[in-house]
Amino acid sequence: MKKILLSFLFLLALLGTNTSWAACSAMPNLQCPHAEFSGKSMAQANLQEANIFEGDLSRADLTKANLKGTNIYNGKLMGGNFTEADMTGITLYRADLTGANLTGANLTGAKLKGANLSETNLTDTNLTDAEIDGAKFSKATFCRTTMPNGVLNSGANCPARKIAKVDQADAIEGSVNGCAIQPQAVCMNAALAEANLGSANLSGAQLYMGNLAQANLFKANLGRANLTEANLTRANLTRANLSQTNLTDANLNKAVLRGAQLERANLTGAILLNADLTDADLTGANIANATLTGATLCNTVMPNGTVNNSNCMGEKKQK
Repeated sequence: MKKILLSFLFLLALLGTNTSWAACSAMPNLQCPHAEFSGKSMAQANLQEANIFEGDLSRADLTKANLKGTNIYNGKLMGGNFTEADMTGITLYRADLTGANLTGANLTGAKLKGANLSETNLTDTNLTDAEIDGAKFSKATFCRTTMPNGVLNSGANCPARKIAKVDQADAIEGSVNGCAIQPQAVCMNAALAEANLGSANLSGAQLYMGNLAQANLFKANLGRANLTEANLTRANLTRANLSQTNLTDANLNKAVLRGAQLERANLTGAILLNADLTDADLTGANIANATLTGATLCNTVMPNGTVNNSNCMGEKKQK
């Protein structure tokens, strides 16, 4: 009986020094189930591989904190600030993150099954390979959010970036709003509206969901580029190289494509309302479900190689 009592007292002492349910110090490999960190300032804290099962981190400031591999199963993280935190491989099964700020946080491989992420800010958040089965994202802000499948997600509530208005030389030699103007550039969701990119070389660039509305792309090289769901409304693509470019579901409403090279381009589902395709070459292009209502087709080479002069303005041209 005495040995049992001593063992119990020793266990209580051990819990009191390191793993108290009420008060634990932030440290790597911490063992502190039911930890109480609510409202605490813990910016840049290191809780890597910590076990804080059912812990309370609601309204806590964990900006740039290290939470790699941390276990917060069934935890309370409501209203917490996790801006630019490293949450790689974190376990957040059934955790409540309602209203949390996850701007720029890295949640690669995070375990989020059954978690509540309603009203969270997921701007620039990385969710690559995260487990999100059963997770709730009601009213969450998706803005340049990397989803588990690697696709960028920007919803209607994504804050608009400043419109780019730059010199042609600056655009070609440097970058525009963080997008390097060069071949093979990776600028998904790029903010290039009204940018002057005449003769720029963006061959093979990843411009998925990019905003290039009213951009000047005269004689630009966009061959083999990925412009899926890009906004090219009223863009000037005169004599641009768009050969084998992926323009699936792109918005080319009122875009100028005079003399553009679109050989074998993928225009599936693209919107070409009132676009000017005079002298454009669409040989071998895929235009399935594309909208061409009001488009100017004059001396336009169609996918099957025939020349379409059905909508020439003024005197028809002959090729």
